[in-house]
Amino acid sequence: MLYFYLSDLICRIKVAYKCYLTSIKVVKNKLSINFLYLLYRIGLVRGFFILEKEDKILVLLKYKLKKPSIYDIKIISKPSKRIYWRLNVLSHYYRKHAISNFYIISTSRGLITSNEAILYKNISGEILCQIKI
Repeated sequence: MLYFYLSDLICRIKVAYKCYLTSIKVVKNKLSINFLYLLYRIGLVRGFFILEKEDKILVLLKYKLKKPSIYDIKIISKPSKRIYWRLNVLSHYYRKHAISNFYIISTSRGLITSNEAILYKNISGEILCQIKI
């Protein structure tokens, strides 16, 4: 059920950036909050606020020179087919696409980017999505 909320969040972000919206509302759950906090920490969204009355999250989108900060988001792991990568596969993709894109990974330590997994943590896990910037 949580993957449904994550895929809904990713689709809403994709459509909002294509329509040049400034904010969107998504359903509040723990995975969405952690995912948005990771995007905020990287600098791809301006921020997000939890709306207690509506049980939703208001996401403020970020643009640089009238262009979206996120070029494309692609869902990799699905409930029907989960994708797990080891550290050597992550390092191969890091060398290949280090500047243009990265992956969001669900690990035992929480959600992290592929760059953090390789450079600092030396851990691997389930690949949730690919983000092109």
